[in-house]
Amino acid sequence: MLLNAATNSPVDYYFREVGKEEVKDNRYLPDYGWEFNWLYPVSHDFKVFGLVTDHNPDIVEGLIALKENPDEDFLCVDVDIIESSPQNKKFIKGVLNQERSYLNVGRVLIAFACWYSIEKGYDGYVGLTSKSSKYPFYESLGARLTYGQHFMFDDIAAERLVKIYFPGGVVWWQEPS
Repeated sequence: MLLNAATNSPVDYYFREVGKEEVKDNRYLPDYGWEFNWLYPVSHDFKVFGLVTDHNPDIVEGLIALKENPDEDFLCVDVDIIESSPQNKKFIKGVLNQERSYLNVGRVLIAFACWYSIEKGYDGYVGLTSKSSKYPFYESLGARLTYGQHFMFDDIAAERLVKIYFPGGVVWWQEPS
């Protein structure tokens, strides 16, 4: 679950698709504290999804870029980029971030990728390439190193994560009427 970093209490969270204009307007770019340039995936046929809360749904707490991989040798959902927003990073330039807004953003984003894979008919299989510093994180969630720096979440790991983080399914952000 997503936790408020100050109170350690659970927070309701939602997802919404993020397009190119939002990336440009909200500056999800390295010059603004993001590690990755989020224009790349939205310009290369990846779907980008933002994690938001009802406290401030205009601010994404994390982003994930996904693409279906229907190749018979893979049959999974590929993660291009996954990133907590600057206000939710555990470390900023090697220094512990004492001002984090939310905890578990990365876990929720990975669980979302697993849910997305199930919804799209890939049985929860999710593939991604990881930095070596993130190996323990992905392994703790049930991913297996398959080759090089490539990790795979299988159907068992995906089902477990979806049950933990989305017991009632993913909730999509709806603008209040």
